[in-house]
Amino acid sequence: MKRLTSRQSAILNFIRQFVHEHGEMPTRRELADQFGFSSLKGVADHLAALEKKGCLRLRPGRVRGIELIPAEPLASAATVRVPVAGEIAAGFPDQRTEDRRGTLIVDKQLLGAAAAHRLFAFRVTGESMTGRGIYPDDWVVADAETDPREGDIVVALIDGESTIKTLRRDGDRPCLSAENPDYPRMVPTGRLVIQGVVKAILRSTGQ
Repeated sequence: MKRLTSRQSAILNFIRQFVHEHGEMPTRRELADQFGFSSLKGVADHLAALEKKGCLRLRPGRVRGIELIPAEPLASAATVRVPVAGEIAAGFPDQRTEDRRGTLIVDKQLLGAAAAHRLFAFRVTGESMTGRGIYPDDWVVADAETDPREGDIVVALIDGESTIKTLRRDGDRPCLSAENPDYPRMVPTGRLVIQGVVKAILRSTGQ
């Protein structure tokens, strides 16, 4: 593969990230909007250069006629797109605005029956759940329709703040338990809302 210019590298990286988040290739118009091209010809010229350098293959006549080399995984009948809702603290609770940040493509076999449910994904921050194999920068996929049971890993709002913990009981009250001795058990002083039950953990490439 020939050396890329900084703009070509930026375009190629954007295409890869777009596929990861949306499960499909960007259109030329989306590329033009992202990089500030005044016309689609500028996009076409950069894509042609990337094709010549062996980074992608163009499919004339298709709206999303870009094929990466090597190919990036796209959504299929065996996968499901899960909306990303930002980050969540596996540590002390963290107040965050739940915003949509694209989608993850997840193999249905990892999710079982939950693949047909309302799902959402978070990137993990903090280390309170390392005892259950959840580390910083991992992705967790949670099911918003499954009734939580004691011992489940849950995404929860405790006293208005988000966290991920194991659901336990403190006497007759539900509470949230960390899976790391450096973090305390959390007993709500106000309201505890279980937003979802974790169904899949996707390991960060850095682990």
